[in-house]
Amino acid sequence: MIQSLFLIALLASLLLGSVLLFSKPRSDRNWSPALARTAVFEERAPFTYHLKNMRQWEYAAPDEAINKNWVETNVRAEDLSEVWFFIEPFGGNPIFAHSLLSFVFDDGASPPQTISVSVEARKEAGEPYSAILGALRAYELSYIWSTEKDVLSRIAVKLDHQLFAYKLNLTDEQAILIFDHFVKRTNALAAKPRFYNTLHSNCTNELAKVVNEAFPKALPWHRSWVLTGKSGKWLHDLGYVGREEESFASLKARSDIQNLVKTTIRREDFADAWRAQLPQP
Repeated sequence: MIQSLFLIALLASLLLGSVLLFSKPRSDRNWSPALARTAVFEERAPFTYHLKNMRQWEYAAPDEAINKNWVETNVRAEDLSEVWFFIEPFGGNPIFAHSLLSFVFDDGASPPQTISVSVEARKEAGEPYSAILGALRAYELSYIWSTEKDVLSRIAVKLDHQLFAYKLNLTDEQAILIFDHFVKRTNALAAKPRFYNTLHSNCTNELAKVVNEAFPKALPWHRSWVLTGKSGKWLHDLGYVGREEESFASLKARSDIQNLVKTTIRREDFADAWRAQLPQP
């Protein structure tokens, strides 16, 4: 009996794997609402873009959405002043985590604008995530661009997950070039959908690929491309976050921003407010 059940399960898995192997990525499914729209950048002038379909969902409590809007905005890459790397550990196994980037634009005349990019498995409405299915072409790939308040409140408030923030050590020129490559990669994905893959097209190694397109071999392959929870220490070892004289353990201890996000989420100057309260080394 047990052998028969095992054989049935094995055959079902092989059949599912075969179907997924020969499937083609699509952009016209019944997507989960938070992943429903595809971001596109329109170039209006050199290094000046109009971003369409930017998500602006914000949470003040787990079940309290401040708003659920999709908006448009203009950004000038030349105003880019900071790039931040965020890690959301998965509680059951901290060697795995979700990671994302946030870009801070400051033109010196108005409050800084912060927009974030999160690479995700594009799930259909009601569809759960599975790391195993994610390795079998079960999900399309999505570059979700959002306000920083959207993605940080979603993680720290709605999901009540830990969240760590690390400012990347980049020059202005490096930051601009990296952002420009994210624009190109986002538009390419909008024009031609691709599959997400748990191993080689996930939230972390997709970010690394974009950086390597801008600066070849800047981020050599590392186990954290798959064991994504280790990506913060890896970046510290490479000198991209923190300072050499500070241990990663110390840096990580003062980079936990979950409570800072919760206490500043209703402030108009949210992006500045939580950063101002980060402990200094």
